[in-house]
Amino acid sequence: MNIPAWPVVLSIIFLWWTQRAPRFDWAPKAPEVYPKCPKDTTSQTLLFGGTSMLGRYIVDTWTSGDKGNCLINYGRKVCPKCDISIQGDVRDAAHIKRVFEHYNIDTVVTSIKPALEGTHWREFMEINVAATIEITKLAKAAGVQNFIHVSSIAASSHYKPAFMEDENSPQPLYTEYEAAYDLSKRLGEDFVLGSHEEGKFNTIALRVSGIIGGEGDPFFHHRMFPI
Repeated sequence: MNIPAWPVVLSIIFLWWTQRAPRFDWAPKAPEVYPKCPKDTTSQTLLFGGTSMLGRYIVDTWTSGDKGNCLINYGRKVCPKCDISIQGDVRDAAHIKRVFEHYNIDTVVTSIKPALEGTHWREFMEINVAATIEITKLAKAAGVQNFIHVSSIAASSHYKPAFMEDENSPQPLYTEYEAAYDLSKRLGEDFVLGSHEEGKFNTIALRVSGIIGGEGDPFFHHRMFPI
């Protein structure tokens, strides 16, 4: 019996990918001197992911509004339109804690996620779950009033029909999820919403989907194969 070679090769590659060690591409930041907000600042917002595709539009909207707001971006790249850019990795909870201790943050906005393609499942858990939990805990302990979390419709599973769903729609059980990314978004979102305290620590999760056409959209960097 002749068995085609390509299914075997693909199976080996898939097994290797699921078992390989994730790339460790960040290191804890040493204590540093943080810039000050402008003198006319009346409120402070800490944004995670302001240089991402969606984050750039959040920055544009935020900076066109309250001129007394000091917008602080935390991420790997410098945010040109933000008042302050602090470079670091969202998994570095000790560094983020020092940022909260230095500033008087009123509002936190999280717009972070790893790339969907070629990402080890552990990175989904580290960023979408562990980092989100740590940021939420630090924000609440620091007295932050408003916490806005950019989630995804993946939180209700890509494999489940979701026509006209709202916050009251039943959600899958954790054990029913078929994709690590979907489960990671659900776990992070649940912790954020579960930390809500009306009037004291207000949290909201925005489930976005299908953002196509913005600057930096990877959709435009893929070559389409002819059918």
